[in-house]
Order: sequence, then structure tokens, then C-alpha cells
Amino acid sequence: MSSESILPILSAPTVVASDTESVKEAGASTPGDIIIRSCTTVGPVLWIELQGEVDHHSARTLRTVLTAGAVQGYRHLSLDARRVTFADSALLNALDRWSRHGRSLSIGTWSPAVRRLMDAARSVGRSVTEGVCR
Repeated sequence: MSSESILPILSAPTVVASDTESVKEAGASTPGDIIIRSCTTVGPVLWIELQGEVDHHSARTLRTVLTAGAVQGYRHLSLDARRVTFADSALLNALDRWSRHGRSLSIGTWSPAVRRLMDAARSVGRSVTEGVCR
């Protein structure tokens, strides 16, 4: 018998409109929104699956979830970003905040938009990408 369990942090996918900061029903996203499709835990690992656009406004939800995970003691973030269609420095900043204080990070699957962002960050020596797999 395994002592690990998968516990949801969010009960349902959450969509946040970047222009209104309001939470809407899943599936009601519009351009500029980020969807946290799933957020679960296994042991000390926080698993998050994102969809949509990550910018200054929409990243607030991701930062909130990451802060809650850190407060609850999760030490590793595994991010699925294959459905992210746009990402800017807001994603890098959120991941950088997570990586502080010895927490680790891996991006298991990423979209072309996230790959371009990570490549650009790496080209200017941005350290957030050091802990990222791939």
C-alpha cells in the first residue's frame, strides 16, 4: 500500500480574465486568460497544468497558487505548459519566486511560446531556467 495520494488544491479548473481579475467558469476563457487546468500534489510535489496566456495580469493566479503551495510545504513544482499560447517575463518571475528558498522546478512539457521564453532567458543568463528540465 502506498502512502502517496493525489490531492487537488483547486476543486475545478480556474480561469482568470487578465482584464478584469474575475474568476469565471472553466471553458469560458477568452484571449488573455490563463487557465489552471489542474493543480494536484503527490508527496512533496506540486503538479500544475496551465493553458492560455501568461502575462502580468493573468499570472496573479499562478503566483497565488505557488505561494499557497510553498506555505503548505511543497518543495518541488512540476509544470505542464504544453497548452500555454503566450508567456512573458511574468511567467519567469513567478517561477523565479517559486525557486527561492531551495524549492525545485521542472517543466515536463512546454509549448513553443514557453520554449522561446526560456531560450531568451537563458541567452541573457537568467538563472530561473537553471532548475528547469529539458
